[in-house]
Amino acid sequence: MALAAACCALPAAALLTRPDRDDAEYLELATRYVSSVGLDAPEGEAVLIAPRWLLTAAHLARAYREPKPPARLRIGQRDYEVQGVYLHPDWKPGGESDIALLLLRADVRGIDPTPVYRAGDESGKAVVIVGHGETGRLGAKPTASDRRKRASINTVDRVTARTLGVQVKSLDDASDLQGAAAGGDGGGPAYIETAEGLFVAGIGGAPLATADGIVGKAGDWETYARVSAFAPWIEATMLDVARQEAEALLGEGRR
Repeated sequence: MALAAACCALPAAALLTRPDRDDAEYLELATRYVSSVGLDAPEGEAVLIAPRWLLTAAHLARAYREPKPPARLRIGQRDYEVQGVYLHPDWKPGGESDIALLLLRADVRGIDPTPVYRAGDESGKAVVIVGHGETGRLGAKPTASDRRKRASINTVDRVTARTLGVQVKSLDDASDLQGAAAGGDGGGPAYIETAEGLFVAGIGGAPLATADGIVGKAGDWETYARVSAFAPWIEATMLDVARQEAEALLGEGRR
């Protein structure tokens, strides 16, 4: 099922699902988005955008800044050491710039990265959200995560300079695989598919807490960092690190 052919829906992740759909459908959809990976400490999501680079939420990435020994991430069947953490310079807790980069010491093997979306035409487009967090049914209290990857289909219903907003819809108005992000789904990618291929268009923030513990009710909003707005910073950060590493190698060669 091509993303472009999907109609409106809402965010997901490991996610809260429609009560009238089989969970297996969400699990099967997620198998198509291999660049989405789960984080364990803290629990959340990231997406591989280049062989050594993960894009995630800043509120998660800060936990990897200076652990001793260096943090390691399990991706596929291998462990990878985190070499560097780059939080967006405008980020602050609860702010709109909740986006960060994790640099790995070695290339991730066996997984093709998904490039970032640079066009500014996200409004009204279908997105697929992927994650490993809490699960359950929409409009009910979530249950503990089983760490199985799920995906759902949504539409971008609101766009600001730095954010994308998706709204939980009533079942009659939603896609067949509507979902809603829950605990442990922060940092998850929102994918957009175009004629040129698959792109990462959004990075999920921390799911909002509710007084009654129920999330994913019709009318609820979820917010994602708008990747197209941060693309210049992402590219500049990656190029700067590549330049520094090249200079270090040249310096060693002169000795």
